[in-house]
Amino acid sequence: MNFIHASDIHLGYAQYGLEERFRDYARAFKSVIQYAIDHKAEFILISGDLFHKRNINAPTYEQAYKVLSELKEKSPSTQVFAIEGNHDLAFHQDGKSWLEILNSQYLLKLIKIKETNGLSLMGDFIELDNVRIFGIRYLGSNTISTIPRIAEEIKKIRETNGEKYTILMMHFGMEGQIKHETAGEIPFNSLLPLKEVVNYLALGHYHMMYEIDGWVFNPGSVEMVSMNEYGLPKGFYHVNNKGPELISPITRSLKRIKLDLSNIQAPQDLYPNIAARIEREPSIPSGRGPLIELLLYGELNFPKSDIDISRIKEMLNEHFKPLYSEVKIIKTNSQYVLNEGDTRGQTREEIELRIFSDRIKLDGRYRENLSEIVNAMVEVKKMAAAGIEESDIQKELRWCFERFKNNRSLDDNDKKVIKHTEVKTLLSHFGELNDH
Repeated sequence: MNFIHASDIHLGYAQYGLEERFRDYARAFKSVIQYAIDHKAEFILISGDLFHKRNINAPTYEQAYKVLSELKEKSPSTQVFAIEGNHDLAFHQDGKSWLEILNSQYLLKLIKIKETNGLSLMGDFIELDNVRIFGIRYLGSNTISTIPRIAEEIKKIRETNGEKYTILMMHFGMEGQIKHETAGEIPFNSLLPLKEVVNYLALGHYHMMYEIDGWVFNPGSVEMVSMNEYGLPKGFYHVNNKGPELISPITRSLKRIKLDLSNIQAPQDLYPNIAARIEREPSIPSGRGPLIELLLYGELNFPKSDIDISRIKEMLNEHFKPLYSEVKIIKTNSQYVLNEGDTRGQTREEIELRIFSDRIKLDGRYRENLSEIVNAMVEVKKMAAAGIEESDIQKELRWCFERFKNNRSLDDNDKKVIKHTEVKTLLSHFGELNDH
């Protein structure tokens, strides 16, 4: 046995609006493929979020096409099997995702939900000599209720086709891996039906590595997607007869520096303190410019507007010569403050889910459909930020509410819970959150 398990590549993400970061995610993907070529991997698993957006642009698709074509040319026997993560799913009106286009060009095999031979979900699977591979796309809040059906259908296939080493790819977050509960998380006990029929559960979604009970494996993202992932182990797995080994390729350096402002009484005293704090940091090896974040936190003893951010950035640029630097000021009296320990390992999307969940919980009418509404709010926020027409946003919302309206009776006011004006309010809240 010799395979690669990767997830959360996020091709197409121009982090901080930088073209160079856009290229970084392609470099990270290429490093996975090149490793697979060098180590003669039999197959590669991508357990969701190959792309960062559902509606990718041409340069993003070209990145995926070039890397996968190179694999096909240099190692034609190495197959790529993928599932759709939450970032990969097609918009309802589009019908097809970009992973389906790669599938149609035989650059990878997309494992999809398929009804066949009495199976309602797992009819599309891969039979290799000694391995059987299943996969199911991101299901969001429906994941937990679907797990028993998945286990039962895999059991039927094992009974019909014989037993093999069984891999199942899924895309969700495990409960307990990040500090705060997030919508859609799955408790480990809910996975126990799968343990009876699955040898290797190949997960994606959370961007840090974790392993549970010797059969659940999440490699994390290959490249950093959020500074909240700073310091967390991540990469991809190389699995052979010795077991899974986490491989962490060299990516762009990043550094988060923290300074408590509570004992600084005046703005003119701030800059010497920052200079001293920067000087204590070891130099970063030369090469591609690093990403630097300076986090100023604590009680402010003077107005925030008195802080010269440009001056601080000049200090960071002189010392580190970064590709990008950012200064964040976190005031402990802000309602939008999320402490580093609270958000460690969480992506921006996971933080958004948490904030949206708190908003919905304030209104008892919608708690029974919490996950569906929260996911819709996140999608609407993305669509609004992308400048998508209001009519298209309304279509997406109508489709969302159609999915769960049978669970309870929705009146017209319910169906307007996420109005365009509310979207603008949510975006303004995120503007304030970004300031902190």
